[in-house]
Amino acid sequence: MEATLGDRRIRHLTAQASHVKNEDVAREAAYKAWRTIRKRKRERVASNSVSLLKFVDEQMTLPPGVAGGSYGLNPPLIKQSKLTYVSKGGVGKELSDGWVINFSIGCTFGCRFCYVDEIHKKFSFNRAGSIVYNDWGFYFAVPENMESLIEATPWEKWRGQEVMLSSTHDAFLPQLHKVAGRILEEALPHGVKFCIQTRSPLVERHFDLIGQYKKLVRLQVSISTMNEKLARLAEPRVVPPARRMEILEKAKDQGLRTGVIVAPVFPAVTVRPNVKKDLDDIASRLAKIEPDHIYGESLHVRGINLAYVEQALGEKITVNGFDRQAEQMFHSAMRKQGLEGRWWREF
Repeated sequence: MEATLGDRRIRHLTAQASHVKNEDVAREAAYKAWRTIRKRKRERVASNSVSLLKFVDEQMTLPPGVAGGSYGLNPPLIKQSKLTYVSKGGVGKELSDGWVINFSIGCTFGCRFCYVDEIHKKFSFNRAGSIVYNDWGFYFAVPENMESLIEATPWEKWRGQEVMLSSTHDAFLPQLHKVAGRILEEALPHGVKFCIQTRSPLVERHFDLIGQYKKLVRLQVSISTMNEKLARLAEPRVVPPARRMEILEKAKDQGLRTGVIVAPVFPAVTVRPNVKKDLDDIASRLAKIEPDHIYGESLHVRGINLAYVEQALGEKITVNGFDRQAEQMFHSAMRKQGLEGRWWREF
């Protein structure tokens, strides 16, 4: 008996659904194999990683396996940024007045969760070449004309404007902190304001200069967890969270305005299953410091960053629906310590 049009349609949809299901199974199998294959590399990377505590001032070499390069950059050094207030046309992250200075492609800290890798893989090939297709943390290029860029930037144009230093890399990496110092040396006397965002204690070497312009600078650090095991896996080349808290303490002693970005907040993972306790530990530590600004944000998917995180932790990560839960836990932790925080939602 000849099948009706409805019968054929049902068979087609059934076959289509089966095909989609098979694709999902195949994708998951491939992903599982990828994680297994990469396990040895993950362990090798962790064993070769060197905390910034081991770096000295003269350390300019790149970590093992990092591809280096250079590129041309046109002046001025200060560029427009969306990491500003909604009223200024930004995304609602109050980290500048709509301006930023970025002076590297890639970041040698190589934090597994970083959102920047996706940007460089999309837009930086023409400048830095194929090194941007390496894993995040394993490519690093700097402008070949850095000194002329500093000299050619009309700093007085941004007098009274807050500029972020920096948004796509840490400005105080071992390979960059002297350049960051030169930028501050030139810009601060012209009245340029700065939001310095860093994970690096090397910023402390510039406190003598920064201390002369206290009203122009706020110094912020990023801390995703107080759990050292999680931090070591997710931020393998960065100093431990407790050391970053010390940066804030020393900045307060200098009379600087300070801030902290509690981000990204991870969902429950094997090495740190209790998210609430982790946030409580962060808030308890911050209560002793009393930073002027506290922001929070959960782990979001950007490009292949979740694959990097899963590679580092050796387990599958689920972030669906976690943003709102993390927001509630963040505010609860802050309230317990009499602190106020601003949460950056995914949408």
